[in-house]
Amino acid sequence: MIKKLSSINSLLKVTKKYSTSKLYIPYNQTSDTYVVVEPYIDLDNRLKNINILKDNITLRGLNIDIDKICDNWSSFISLRDEIVCLNVEKQKLAEQLKKIKKDNTNEIHGLRETRSKLMTRLKSLRDDISTLEAEVVIPSLSIPNILHPECPLSESKILFQHLGKIKIDNKECVDHLKIGSALECLDFINPVMVYIKNKASLCEQAILAYFNESLEKSDFIPFCNSDLIKSVIVEGCGADVNNADQTFILSDKNLHLVGGASLQSFCAFLTKVSVGGNKLPMRLYSTGRLYKPYIKNIGLFSAVQTNAVEIFIGSTDEQKSRDQFDKMLAVYRQLYENIGLDYRIVYSPVSKLENWESLRAQVELYSVSCRDYIAVASLSLSGDFISKRLRIYWSGKDKHNFLNIVNGKMVDTNVLLGCLLEQNVNEFTVPDCLKNCMIV
Repeated sequence: MIKKLSSINSLLKVTKKYSTSKLYIPYNQTSDTYVVVEPYIDLDNRLKNINILKDNITLRGLNIDIDKICDNWSSFISLRDEIVCLNVEKQKLAEQLKKIKKDNTNEIHGLRETRSKLMTRLKSLRDDISTLEAEVVIPSLSIPNILHPECPLSESKILFQHLGKIKIDNKECVDHLKIGSALECLDFINPVMVYIKNKASLCEQAILAYFNESLEKSDFIPFCNSDLIKSVIVEGCGADVNNADQTFILSDKNLHLVGGASLQSFCAFLTKVSVGGNKLPMRLYSTGRLYKPYIKNIGLFSAVQTNAVEIFIGSTDEQKSRDQFDKMLAVYRQLYENIGLDYRIVYSPVSKLENWESLRAQVELYSVSCRDYIAVASLSLSGDFISKRLRIYWSGKDKHNFLNIVNGKMVDTNVLLGCLLEQNVNEFTVPDCLKNCMIV
């Protein structure tokens, strides 16, 4: 198998700085801009305990002027409510004008004069509220998710550690690039151009089959997602659409290259969708490409393109979502114990979380060459943070509520292959559980 993505620098550029949000369209732009989705802004609840929110923002290292947002929020609500009332009144005037007789000129003149004053006031309010939207609402979209009580504040918390069963024959701590080249399993030109060959290629396919088989046994539904996602979805998932360290931005396009095995790809499908409560928990998975911006030069561990398995679980409430989280963590543990490498499961500290995450558990494999643990899988709780932004609902008998989401990357094949290669300088050792899935 050959994995190649050439001339990536000519395709993926941050050439355009967006002047405003792609998720929230200001009132003065709605007439000439298509509104894909109107996010549910839940600032009333978020601003109830301002000190906890400030601590959350500080711990994540974010730069948000929460005092300014808080001070102007009530003004925004007042303007918004007045605009709603005036629009209702405008509609009533239009209906009265339709019903009135043409010869009743005095009443027609009075209604038109009232409508004129109303339209003037609406125009004035339109400018005022657009200013507040730029100063309050759009900055508020950067406010992160509520932190879970179990999330570590400073350092990773080790939940479980497992010593590997595979005998290590790599005393000199040779890295996987040199071993892979010597064993003719790997040609690493640069982080963009990677060739996985021979036995390693067969093992890569076996890794995906191994994880897919476990998900099918757990009644997960396979999905085929898009690699390209619009900016509105990326922002709806809590990412900065201008941050080149988070996603690849296609030059001069309102598109991001993320890969089908990603949270954003699932959310693109589910935006403005209402899932029947009788179908929950909704358990989906996707196998495919995952694209990661190049940051550090650590071989396969930092390659731009990899294969991955992404899961998405939707539940009715926080408790059921947490139950699904715990069940999946047990599945992760069993799968990686079977592989037999030295690994651990940790809770990531606040500073490592993405904006949309409330809690993240991470599976880390020990890299012999790095003499450190490298993340190979993750599982995240996000509650209804994303659902509110992208209007993802579940429907009960008499109500519609926002879906609670658990998502995770079950495996990054590049990381697992790299760690397997580093076990033995003389041969590429494939664990028995993967041999059973290999197509020879």
